[in-house]
Amino acid sequence: MIVDIRDAFESLKNVIDQFNAQWVKYVVCAEVFVTPLNQNGLAPKKITVNSLSDDDAIEQAVHAFQSLYFQPNQHPATAFRLSGWIGISQDLSKELANVNQHKDTLKTLIHSIPEKERNRITRQALPNVSLLQCYRHLVQWSPAPECVYFSWAGATPSSVHVTKETVHAQLNRALVNIPEQYSAEEWQVIIDLQRQQLDQVSIATPLIYRWLKSPHPRIMAYNKGQKSNAGRIVPANLPVFVVLEDDKKPKVYGLSDFNMEDHVRETPRADSAILAPVIESMGLYAQISAPAKKYTPPASGKNDGAASRNSGTKNYIEE
Repeated sequence: MIVDIRDAFESLKNVIDQFNAQWVKYVVCAEVFVTPLNQNGLAPKKITVNSLSDDDAIEQAVHAFQSLYFQPNQHPATAFRLSGWIGISQDLSKELANVNQHKDTLKTLIHSIPEKERNRITRQALPNVSLLQCYRHLVQWSPAPECVYFSWAGATPSSVHVTKETVHAQLNRALVNIPEQYSAEEWQVIIDLQRQQLDQVSIATPLIYRWLKSPHPRIMAYNKGQKSNAGRIVPANLPVFVVLEDDKKPKVYGLSDFNMEDHVRETPRADSAILAPVIESMGLYAQISAPAKKYTPPASGKNDGAASRNSGTKNYIEE
């Protein structure tokens, strides 16, 4: 199995190299939006975007299509992205389908491994490879839309219940992985403090890991008068190819800087649980109140009273 995975990965790399040698010959225009790598796995509050065009954009796009490995300083729970669009003079649907088929072949092969063994085998077969970056399809729009619009999908909240035993095991593993900025003694103090914070929680209190998935850019194709965006919005993880007729370019609204304040609501939902921080740096919280049941109007249609909201802090993130 390991040999098969490595062969499929090498075939994918080769077909991407061949594709990169093809598409650059048909570029009419190109624009990409460079964002910093996520180094800590947490959802950043602000993201600065750097716009590049023409030759600089082409160079960045070639690199992005080839970026199947984790980049230096990239957190392993995140993925490298390069948003953008590339105007081309020739339809490349066959070439794109070939690349995407190789991506799907690798994904199917890896997903054929039993889930309990999948991570160990893939790490052994493809060390330092980002599977998410391998699986991403390349996209082409033909004919060109009238408008191309980039935006941010806000930081999506996510959570999972966890046991105290699991957290203690994670702290034990973390103890041997000392960050560069700490000495062994300093890191020991930090882990010991986190253990104490964990032990202060009653065994009967549910524990929850809560985090914000990193915000991610998206791109929408829009034509005047269209009634639906179905199939016209895709994640802007890689530059999208746009086939131009007579070099007529769409109107493009580029990707702007991201600010968390524009995407997170301050008031919690009425059915949200109340959480108290346990080890906030790890995103570990204690659930001190269950989510309130959503209000259901009586069968008569009469409103006996409005559903009340749980109290919460300003920084509380909704479910």
